[in-house]
Amino acid sequence: MENEERETSLPAIASGALIDIAEQAEKRVAAIIKIKKVALMVTNRFDWTNQQDRPYLQVSGSEKIANLFNISWRIDEPRLEFEDDGHFTYTFKGEFSLAGRTIEVEGSRSSKDPFFKKYDWIPGPDGNKVKTEKPISAIDKRDVKMAALTNLLGNGISRILGIRNLQWSDLQEFAGIKKEDVQGIEYKKGGDRQPIQEPKKKNGDSPKTDSLSVVTPVLNVLQKEGKKTDGKPYTLYTIIGQIDGKDASFKTFSKTMADEAIKAKGTPALFTIHYKTSQYGHDIVENGLVAVEPDDNAQT
Repeated sequence: MENEERETSLPAIASGALIDIAEQAEKRVAAIIKIKKVALMVTNRFDWTNQQDRPYLQVSGSEKIANLFNISWRIDEPRLEFEDDGHFTYTFKGEFSLAGRTIEVEGSRSSKDPFFKKYDWIPGPDGNKVKTEKPISAIDKRDVKMAALTNLLGNGISRILGIRNLQWSDLQEFAGIKKEDVQGIEYKKGGDRQPIQEPKKKNGDSPKTDSLSVVTPVLNVLQKEGKKTDGKPYTLYTIIGQIDGKDASFKTFSKTMADEAIKAKGTPALFTIHYKTSQYGHDIVENGLVAVEPDDNAQT
């Protein structure tokens, strides 16, 4: 009798409505896979960063995907909140719309994120310079604000398309982007890291000793073409970095250095830029763009 009661409570497998639901569900799964494939195909390795071993979509990639699917959004003014210890958080709220559907999303970023820490190079007891963390007041609010906006765009676009929680296998399968091709940073756990020595240099000789130097991320790379007085063409590259938390321009005619900077644009990668200052601005000296070794680039 008990078995008969259980059997009568089961759904009718032959029900037309149930079959329709199953077929629609199958179509939705296929559509999500196709959307993921097409969305990732329009990105390249410079549209992603590796944050704590997860692929993180940057603004450049978000805009490409949004344009592809005609996604629109409306973003409110950011909310800035301070904590007692001086740290602060930016939060953006926005609405994202696609094909008549609208969702509300938030994106936040806190100055507590190790990515925003600032450092000075201070001479140590042994004469070598060591990297020492600056106070919270040295953190650039614009950096935190833009990172919150990046989070908002990435969250909104991925949510409305149903492609959240992407894995490296997704990027490799649909876009041919391997994890090792993407620049990024991993935050070490287990306490504060001891101050480290001045960055090691990669490729090339040391620059002239009378030049200045700064450790900075690459915010942007611009180029301008023209002709010399003898009629020969030239390309001037301007690498946008930072000096004491403020945007600064560094100029070079070296395509090799410009290409290195372009690869690192918008990522957590750091460079030591050696430069001289003249009436025309900051000019990078020969061999003056030096990548910081990964070990030195890691942050807690």
